[in-house]
Amino acid sequence: MKKRWVSAVLAVSLLAGCSPGGQTDQAGSGDNSGASGGEVEITLWRPQASGPEDNFYVKRIEEFNKAHEGKIKLKMEAITRGNSFAYEDKINAAVASHTLPDLVAMDGPNVANYAASSIVRPLDEYYTKEELSDFVPSILQQGTYNGKFYAAGLAESSVVLFYNKKIMKQYGIEPPTKMEDAWTWDQWYEVMKKTAQNGVFGTNMINDKGEWMTYAFEQFWISNGTDIVNKEGTSAKGMVNSDKGIEAASFLQKLAKEKLFNIDPKPTEFEEGKAATKLGGPWNIPGFKDYPDLEWGITYFPKKAGGVQTAPSGSWAIGISADSKHPKEAAEALKWLTNKDSSTQLAKAISMPASRKSAYDSLPEYNDLPMRVIKDQVTTVSHARPVTPAYPVLTQKFAEALTDIMMGADVKKSLDNVAASYDEEYKRNFVK
Repeated sequence: MKKRWVSAVLAVSLLAGCSPGGQTDQAGSGDNSGASGGEVEITLWRPQASGPEDNFYVKRIEEFNKAHEGKIKLKMEAITRGNSFAYEDKINAAVASHTLPDLVAMDGPNVANYAASSIVRPLDEYYTKEELSDFVPSILQQGTYNGKFYAAGLAESSVVLFYNKKIMKQYGIEPPTKMEDAWTWDQWYEVMKKTAQNGVFGTNMINDKGEWMTYAFEQFWISNGTDIVNKEGTSAKGMVNSDKGIEAASFLQKLAKEKLFNIDPKPTEFEEGKAATKLGGPWNIPGFKDYPDLEWGITYFPKKAGGVQTAPSGSWAIGISADSKHPKEAAEALKWLTNKDSSTQLAKAISMPASRKSAYDSLPEYNDLPMRVIKDQVTTVSHARPVTPAYPVLTQKFAEALTDIMMGADVKKSLDNVAASYDEEYKRNFVK
Protein backbone atom coordinates (compact mmCIF):
# COMPACT_ATOMS: atom_id res chain seq x y z
CA MET A 1 0.00 0.00 0.00
CA LYS A 2 1.29 3.44 -0.82
CA LYS A 3 1.90 5.54 2.27
CA ARG A 4 0.56 8.77 0.90
CA TRP A 5 -1.00 11.37 3.18
CA VAL A 6 -4.31 12.53 1.73
CA SER A 7 -5.21 15.88 3.28
CA ALA A 8 -8.14 15.63 5.67
CA VAL A 9 -9.44 19.08 4.92
CA LEU A 10 -12.23 17.76 2.73
CA ALA A 11 -13.65 15.77 5.60
CA VAL A 12 -13.92 18.50 8.19
CA SER A 13 -16.85 17.85 10.52
CA LEU A 14 -19.36 20.68 10.47
CA LEU A 15 -21.40 19.41 13.35
CA ALA A 16 -21.78 21.88 16.15
CA GLY A 17 -20.42 20.52 19.39
CA CYS A 18 -18.28 17.85 17.75
CA SER A 19 -15.09 19.84 17.38
CA PRO A 20 -12.85 19.10 20.33
CA GLY A 21 -10.62 21.60 21.97
CA GLY A 22 -8.71 22.48 25.06
CA GLN A 23 -6.90 25.55 26.29
CA THR A 24 -3.74 24.91 28.29
CA ASP A 25 -0.07 25.61 27.97
CA GLN A 26 0.99 25.79 24.35
CA ALA A 27 3.12 22.69 23.87
CA GLY A 28 5.03 21.97 20.69
CA SER A 29 5.80 18.56 19.30
CA GLY A 30 9.46 18.51 20.39
CA ASP A 31 11.21 15.27 21.20
CA ASN A 32 9.23 14.60 24.39
CA SER A 33 12.41 13.38 26.05
CA GLY A 34 10.96 13.83 29.51
CA ALA A 35 11.26 16.37 32.30
CA SER A 36 13.71 16.35 35.17
CA GLY A 37 13.41 13.63 37.75
CA GLY A 38 12.35 11.05 35.20
CA GLU A 39 8.95 12.60 34.52
CA VAL A 40 7.87 11.92 30.94
CA GLU A 41 6.21 14.76 29.08
CA ILE A 42 3.39 13.84 26.70
CA THR A 43 1.95 16.33 24.24
CA LEU A 44 -1.49 16.43 22.66
CA TRP A 45 -2.73 18.47 19.70
CA ARG A 46 -6.38 19.10 19.10
CA PRO A 47 -8.52 21.88 17.62
CA GLN A 48 -9.77 24.53 20.00
CA ALA A 49 -13.48 24.27 20.71
CA SER A 50 -16.16 25.96 22.78
CA GLY A 51 -15.63 27.31 26.27
CA PRO A 52 -17.32 24.46 28.16
CA GLU A 53 -15.38 21.84 26.21
CA ASP A 54 -12.10 23.69 26.62
CA ASN A 55 -12.72 24.00 30.34
CA PHE A 56 -13.47 20.29 30.61
CA TYR A 57 -10.10 19.37 29.12
CA VAL A 58 -8.21 21.84 31.29
CA LYS A 59 -9.77 20.19 34.33
CA ARG A 60 -9.17 16.60 33.19
CA ILE A 61 -5.55 17.31 32.28
CA GLU A 62 -4.94 18.91 35.66
CA GLU A 63 -6.43 15.83 37.31
CA PHE A 64 -4.30 13.52 35.17
CA ASN A 65 -1.12 15.39 35.98
CA LYS A 66 -1.90 15.36 39.70
CA ALA A 67 -2.59 11.61 39.62
CA HIS A 68 0.62 10.92 37.67
CA GLU A 69 2.87 13.52 39.29
CA GLY A 70 6.55 12.66 38.92
CA LYS A 71 5.79 10.04 36.27
CA ILE A 72 3.84 11.58 33.38
CA LYS A 73 2.97 15.18 32.56
CA LEU A 74 0.38 15.85 29.85
CA LYS A 75 0.47 19.14 27.96
CA MET A 76 -2.09 20.12 25.36
CA GLU A 77 -1.90 22.59 22.51
CA ALA A 78 -5.27 23.90 21.40
CA ILE A 79 -4.98 25.00 17.80
CA THR A 80 -7.31 27.77 16.67
CA ARG A 81 -9.31 26.58 13.72
CA GLY A 82 -11.85 29.24 12.79
CA ASN A 83 -13.20 28.80 9.26
CA SER A 84 -9.85 27.70 7.87
CA PHE A 85 -7.89 24.46 7.95
CA ALA A 86 -5.16 25.60 10.34
CA TYR A 87 -5.32 22.38 12.33
CA GLU A 88 -5.11 20.12 9.30
CA ASP A 89 -2.32 22.25 7.85
CA LYS A 90 -0.31 21.88 11.06
CA ILE A 91 -0.83 18.12 11.06
CA ASN A 92 0.29 17.89 7.44
CA ALA A 93 3.43 19.93 8.15
CA ALA A 94 4.29 17.79 11.19
CA VAL A 95 3.81 14.60 9.19
CA ALA A 96 6.29 15.84 6.61
CA SER A 97 8.89 16.81 9.24
CA HIS A 98 8.21 13.90 11.62
CA THR A 99 7.42 16.29 14.46
CA LEU A 100 3.97 15.10 15.46
CA PRO A 101 3.02 15.24 19.13
CA ASP A 102 2.56 12.04 21.12
CA LEU A 103 -1.22 12.25 20.87
CA VAL A 104 -3.18 13.62 17.95
CA ALA A 105 -6.89 14.33 17.65
CA MET A 106 -8.66 13.44 14.42
CA ASP A 107 -12.21 13.51 13.13
CA GLY A 108 -13.76 10.04 13.14
CA PRO A 109 -14.00 9.46 9.38
CA ASN A 110 -10.34 10.39 8.98
CA VAL A 111 -9.04 7.60 11.24
CA ALA A 112 -8.53 5.22 8.31
CA ASN A 113 -6.59 7.89 6.43
CA TYR A 114 -4.31 8.50 9.41
CA ALA A 115 -3.84 4.74 9.92
CA ALA A 116 -3.16 3.93 6.26
CA SER A 117 -0.68 6.80 6.10
CA SER A 118 1.16 5.50 9.21
CA ILE A 119 0.44 8.71 11.11
CA VAL A 120 -1.00 6.84 14.10
CA ARG A 121 -0.20 3.43 15.54
CA PRO A 122 -2.54 0.64 16.72
CA LEU A 123 -3.84 0.78 20.30
CA ASP A 124 -4.82 -2.88 20.71
CA GLU A 125 -1.96 -3.76 23.06
CA TYR A 126 -3.09 -1.08 25.51
CA TYR A 127 -6.72 -2.24 25.84
CA THR A 128 -8.26 -5.44 27.11
CA LYS A 129 -11.29 -6.85 25.30
CA GLU A 130 -13.40 -5.88 28.29
CA GLU A 131 -12.20 -2.28 28.11
CA LEU A 132 -12.92 -2.05 24.41
CA SER A 133 -16.39 -3.54 24.85
CA ASP A 134 -17.38 -0.56 27.00
CA PHE A 135 -17.18 1.76 23.98
CA VAL A 136 -20.45 2.04 22.07
CA PRO A 137 -20.26 -0.08 18.86
CA SER A 138 -20.02 2.87 16.46
CA ILE A 139 -16.92 4.19 18.26
CA LEU A 140 -15.18 0.85 17.75
CA GLN A 141 -16.27 0.84 14.12
CA GLN A 142 -14.93 4.32 13.33
CA GLY A 143 -11.68 3.65 15.20
CA THR A 144 -10.87 0.32 13.57
CA TYR A 145 -8.97 -0.07 10.29
CA ASN A 146 -7.84 -3.36 8.77
CA GLY A 147 -8.74 -5.17 11.96
CA LYS A 148 -6.76 -2.92 14.31
CA PHE A 149 -8.01 -0.25 16.70
CA TYR A 150 -6.31 3.10 16.09
CA ALA A 151 -8.33 5.84 17.80
CA ALA A 152 -10.62 6.13 20.82
CA GLY A 153 -13.66 8.38 20.53
CA LEU A 154 -13.99 11.29 22.94
CA ALA A 155 -17.78 11.53 22.73
CA GLU A 156 -20.45 10.37 20.30
CA SER A 157 -23.10 12.04 18.18
CA SER A 158 -26.38 11.08 16.60
CA VAL A 159 -29.08 12.36 14.29
CA VAL A 160 -32.68 12.03 15.40
CA LEU A 161 -36.00 13.27 14.08
CA PHE A 162 -37.16 16.26 16.10
CA TYR A 163 -40.84 17.13 15.84
CA ASN A 164 -43.03 20.09 16.68
CA LYS A 165 -45.54 18.87 19.27
CA LYS A 166 -48.11 21.54 18.45
CA ILE A 167 -48.10 20.66 14.76
CA MET A 168 -48.27 16.93 15.49
CA LYS A 169 -51.25 17.49 17.78
CA GLN A 170 -52.93 19.71 15.18
CA TYR A 171 -52.94 16.84 12.68
CA GLY A 172 -53.54 14.01 15.16
CA ILE A 173 -50.08 12.49 14.62
CA GLU A 174 -48.43 10.37 17.34
CA PRO A 175 -44.67 10.04 16.76
CA PRO A 176 -43.13 6.68 17.77
CA THR A 177 -41.73 6.33 21.29
CA LYS A 178 -40.15 2.90 20.76
CA MET A 179 -37.45 1.99 18.27
CA GLU A 180 -39.40 -0.96 16.90
CA ASP A 181 -42.14 1.48 15.91
CA ALA A 182 -39.83 3.96 14.14
CA TRP A 183 -41.44 5.61 11.13
CA THR A 184 -40.69 4.04 7.80
CA TRP A 185 -39.75 6.28 4.88
CA ASP A 186 -43.31 6.03 3.60
CA GLN A 187 -44.82 6.86 6.98
CA TRP A 188 -42.53 9.85 7.38
CA TYR A 189 -43.43 10.91 3.86
CA GLU A 190 -47.13 10.84 4.77
CA VAL A 191 -46.42 12.95 7.87
CA MET A 192 -44.61 15.47 5.70
CA LYS A 193 -47.39 15.54 3.11
CA LYS A 194 -49.98 16.14 5.81
CA THR A 195 -48.09 18.92 7.59
CA ALA A 196 -46.50 20.74 4.63
CA GLN A 197 -48.98 23.57 4.21
CA ASN A 198 -49.66 27.14 5.26
CA GLY A 199 -46.00 28.12 4.94
CA VAL A 200 -44.72 25.11 6.88
CA PHE A 201 -42.37 22.51 5.42
CA GLY A 202 -42.80 18.83 6.23
CA THR A 203 -39.23 18.62 7.43
CA ASN A 204 -35.97 20.48 7.79
CA MET A 205 -33.01 18.27 6.91
CA ILE A 206 -30.26 20.34 5.29
CA ASN A 207 -27.64 21.39 7.82
CA ASP A 208 -25.09 22.19 5.14
CA LYS A 209 -24.24 20.83 1.71
CA GLY A 210 -20.83 19.50 2.70
CA GLU A 211 -19.96 16.84 5.27
CA TRP A 212 -23.53 16.80 6.58
CA MET A 213 -24.73 15.19 3.36
CA THR A 214 -22.63 12.09 4.01
CA TYR A 215 -23.01 12.10 7.79
CA ALA A 216 -26.80 12.23 7.69
CA PHE A 217 -27.89 10.66 4.42
CA GLU A 218 -25.56 7.64 4.08
CA GLN A 219 -27.99 6.02 6.54
CA PHE A 220 -30.67 5.85 3.86
CA TRP A 221 -28.39 3.54 1.88
CA ILE A 222 -27.62 1.45 4.97
CA SER A 223 -31.28 1.16 5.97
CA ASN A 224 -32.04 -0.05 2.45
CA GLY A 225 -29.53 -2.89 2.76
CA THR A 226 -26.49 -1.39 1.06
CA ASP A 227 -23.91 1.36 1.67
CA ILE A 228 -22.02 3.96 -0.34
CA VAL A 229 -18.82 1.85 -0.39
CA ASN A 230 -18.14 -1.85 0.14
CA LYS A 231 -17.28 -3.27 3.56
CA GLU A 232 -13.56 -3.17 2.80
CA GLY A 233 -13.77 0.46 1.72
CA THR A 234 -12.03 -0.35 -1.55
CA SER A 235 -14.82 0.37 -4.02
CA ALA A 236 -18.06 2.34 -4.38
CA LYS A 237 -19.13 0.75 -7.68
CA GLY A 238 -22.21 -1.38 -7.19
CA MET A 239 -22.78 0.17 -3.77
CA VAL A 240 -23.53 3.89 -3.90
CA ASN A 241 -24.99 3.37 -7.41
CA SER A 242 -26.66 0.02 -6.78
CA ASP A 243 -30.38 -0.39 -7.35
CA LYS A 244 -30.94 0.04 -3.61
CA GLY A 245 -28.72 3.11 -3.60
CA ILE A 246 -30.65 4.59 -6.51
CA GLU A 247 -33.88 3.89 -4.61
CA ALA A 248 -32.59 5.75 -1.54
CA ALA A 249 -31.47 8.75 -3.58
CA SER A 250 -34.73 8.75 -5.52
CA PHE A 251 -36.70 8.93 -2.28
CA LEU A 252 -34.73 11.99 -1.20
CA GLN A 253 -35.20 13.53 -4.64
CA LYS A 254 -38.96 12.97 -4.38
CA LEU A 255 -39.08 14.90 -1.11
CA ALA A 256 -37.23 17.78 -2.76
CA LYS A 257 -39.33 17.69 -5.92
CA GLU A 258 -42.54 17.89 -3.89
CA LYS A 259 -41.03 20.74 -1.85
CA LEU A 260 -41.50 18.89 1.42
CA PHE A 261 -38.27 20.45 2.66
CA ASN A 262 -36.38 23.60 1.91
CA ILE A 263 -33.07 22.87 0.19
CA ASP A 264 -31.77 26.27 1.34
CA PRO A 265 -33.36 26.61 4.78
CA LYS A 266 -32.98 29.34 7.31
CA PRO A 267 -30.93 27.90 10.21
CA THR A 268 -33.79 28.42 12.66
CA GLU A 269 -36.59 27.19 10.39
CA PHE A 270 -37.69 24.42 12.77
CA GLU A 271 -37.28 26.56 15.87
CA GLU A 272 -39.57 29.21 14.36
CA GLY A 273 -42.32 26.67 13.64
CA LYS A 274 -41.73 26.66 9.87
CA ALA A 275 -40.97 22.91 9.70
CA ALA A 276 -42.98 20.11 11.30
CA THR A 277 -39.97 17.81 11.75
CA LYS A 278 -36.21 18.17 11.62
CA LEU A 279 -33.26 15.84 11.09
CA GLY A 280 -30.79 17.17 13.62
CA GLY A 281 -28.69 16.25 16.60
CA PRO A 282 -28.06 16.92 20.28
CA TRP A 283 -26.11 20.06 19.37
CA ASN A 284 -29.44 21.66 18.38
CA ILE A 285 -31.04 21.19 21.78
CA PRO A 286 -29.30 23.97 23.74
CA GLY A 287 -30.54 26.51 21.19
CA PHE A 288 -34.17 25.47 21.58
CA LYS A 289 -34.36 27.36 24.87
CA ASP A 290 -34.16 30.61 22.90
CA TYR A 291 -37.57 29.80 21.38
CA PRO A 292 -39.99 29.56 24.33
CA ASP A 293 -42.97 28.95 22.03
CA LEU A 294 -41.35 25.81 20.60
CA GLU A 295 -42.64 22.56 22.06
CA TRP A 296 -40.42 19.81 20.72
CA GLY A 297 -40.00 16.09 20.97
CA ILE A 298 -37.65 13.45 19.58
CA THR A 299 -38.34 10.28 17.66
CA TYR A 300 -36.13 7.81 15.83
CA PHE A 301 -34.28 8.15 12.55
CA PRO A 302 -36.67 6.94 9.79
CA LYS A 303 -35.99 3.55 8.23
CA LYS A 304 -36.89 1.72 5.03
CA ALA A 305 -39.89 -0.56 5.50
CA GLY A 306 -38.46 -3.99 6.27
CA GLY A 307 -34.98 -2.52 6.30
CA VAL A 308 -32.28 -1.85 8.86
CA GLN A 309 -32.84 0.52 11.77
CA THR A 310 -29.80 2.75 11.83
CA ALA A 311 -28.68 6.28 12.66
CA PRO A 312 -25.69 8.54 11.94
CA SER A 313 -22.81 8.74 14.35
CA GLY A 314 -19.27 10.02 14.62
CA SER A 315 -16.95 11.83 16.94
CA TRP A 316 -13.49 13.21 17.25
CA ALA A 317 -11.00 10.68 18.52
CA ILE A 318 -7.45 10.50 19.84
CA GLY A 319 -4.62 8.30 18.63
CA ILE A 320 -0.94 7.82 19.40
CA SER A 321 1.28 9.25 16.69
CA ALA A 322 3.97 7.23 14.96
CA ASP A 323 6.47 9.89 16.07
CA SER A 324 5.85 9.38 19.80
CA LYS A 325 8.91 8.24 21.73
CA HIS A 326 6.78 7.33 24.74
CA PRO A 327 3.78 5.35 23.43
CA LYS A 328 3.18 3.55 26.73
CA GLU A 329 2.86 6.82 28.64
CA ALA A 330 0.87 8.34 25.79
CA ALA A 331 -1.55 5.42 26.06
CA GLU A 332 -2.04 6.16 29.76
CA ALA A 333 -3.03 9.72 28.92
CA LEU A 334 -5.24 8.63 26.03
CA LYS A 335 -7.11 6.11 28.17
CA TRP A 336 -7.60 8.74 30.90
CA LEU A 337 -9.11 11.22 28.45
CA THR A 338 -11.53 8.60 27.10
CA ASN A 339 -12.40 6.62 30.24
CA LYS A 340 -15.81 6.43 31.92
CA ASP A 341 -15.32 9.53 34.04
CA SER A 342 -14.08 11.61 31.10
CA SER A 343 -16.88 10.33 28.88
CA THR A 344 -19.48 11.23 31.51
CA GLN A 345 -18.08 14.67 32.21
CA LEU A 346 -17.64 15.54 28.54
CA ALA A 347 -21.21 14.47 27.74
CA LYS A 348 -22.46 16.85 30.41
CA ALA A 349 -20.18 19.67 29.25
CA ILE A 350 -21.13 19.65 25.57
CA SER A 351 -24.63 18.10 25.60
CA MET A 352 -23.52 15.23 23.38
CA PRO A 353 -24.01 11.50 24.03
CA ALA A 354 -21.23 9.58 25.76
CA SER A 355 -18.87 7.24 23.93
CA ARG A 356 -18.79 4.80 26.86
CA LYS A 357 -21.73 2.54 27.70
CA SER A 358 -20.93 2.69 31.41
CA ALA A 359 -21.11 6.50 31.36
CA TYR A 360 -24.89 6.35 30.96
CA ASP A 361 -25.14 5.01 34.51
CA SER A 362 -24.28 8.57 35.57
CA LEU A 363 -26.43 10.30 32.95
CA PRO A 364 -30.02 9.72 34.15
CA GLU A 365 -31.40 12.27 31.68
CA TYR A 366 -30.94 9.64 28.98
CA ASN A 367 -33.27 7.16 30.70
CA ASP A 368 -36.48 8.94 29.72
CA LEU A 369 -37.94 10.65 26.67
CA PRO A 370 -36.92 12.64 24.78
CA MET A 371 -33.21 11.91 25.42
CA ARG A 372 -33.77 8.17 25.63
CA VAL A 373 -34.11 8.11 21.84
CA ILE A 374 -30.54 9.36 21.49
CA LYS A 375 -29.23 6.75 23.95
CA ASP A 376 -31.16 3.98 22.20
CA GLN A 377 -29.62 4.86 18.87
CA VAL A 378 -26.07 5.44 20.11
CA THR A 379 -25.84 2.25 22.15
CA THR A 380 -27.49 -0.12 19.68
CA VAL A 381 -27.90 0.89 16.03
CA SER A 382 -25.72 3.89 15.19
CA HIS A 383 -23.40 3.40 12.24
CA ALA A 384 -20.14 5.24 11.62
CA ARG A 385 -19.26 6.76 8.28
CA PRO A 386 -17.25 4.59 5.85
CA VAL A 387 -13.89 3.48 7.21
CA THR A 388 -11.64 4.18 4.24
CA PRO A 389 -8.44 6.19 3.74
CA ALA A 390 -10.04 7.79 0.69
CA TYR A 391 -12.92 9.22 2.72
CA PRO A 392 -12.06 12.88 1.95
CA VAL A 393 -12.75 12.27 -1.75
CA LEU A 394 -15.78 10.07 -1.05
CA THR A 395 -17.56 12.63 1.11
CA GLN A 396 -16.87 15.49 -1.29
CA LYS A 397 -18.15 13.61 -4.34
CA PHE A 398 -21.14 12.15 -2.52
CA ALA A 399 -22.18 15.53 -1.11
CA GLU A 400 -21.93 17.17 -4.53
CA ALA A 401 -23.92 14.40 -6.21
CA LEU A 402 -26.67 14.27 -3.59
CA THR A 403 -27.08 18.04 -3.68
CA ASP A 404 -27.41 17.85 -7.47
CA ILE A 405 -29.91 15.01 -7.15
CA MET A 406 -32.04 17.01 -4.74
CA MET A 407 -32.03 19.81 -7.30
CA GLY A 408 -33.27 17.48 -10.04
CA ALA A 409 -30.17 15.86 -11.57
CA ASP A 410 -30.33 12.36 -13.02
CA VAL A 411 -30.01 9.97 -10.08
CA LYS A 412 -28.15 7.09 -11.72
CA LYS A 413 -25.73 9.27 -13.66
CA SER A 414 -24.90 11.29 -10.55
CA LEU A 415 -24.24 8.19 -8.44
CA ASP A 416 -22.26 6.53 -11.23
CA ASN A 417 -19.96 9.55 -11.19
CA VAL A 418 -19.43 9.17 -7.44
CA ALA A 419 -18.51 5.51 -7.87
CA ALA A 420 -16.10 6.20 -10.73
CA SER A 421 -14.37 9.10 -8.96
CA TYR A 422 -13.97 7.21 -5.70
CA ASP A 423 -12.70 3.99 -7.26
CA GLU A 424 -10.16 5.90 -9.32
CA GLU A 425 -8.91 7.76 -6.23
CA TYR A 426 -8.62 4.59 -4.18
CA LYS A 427 -6.75 2.67 -6.86
CA ARG A 428 -4.38 5.55 -7.53
CA ASN A 429 -3.38 6.10 -3.90
CA PHE A 430 -4.05 2.96 -1.90
CA VAL A 431 -3.45 -0.06 -4.14
CA LYS A 432 0.02 -1.48 -4.72
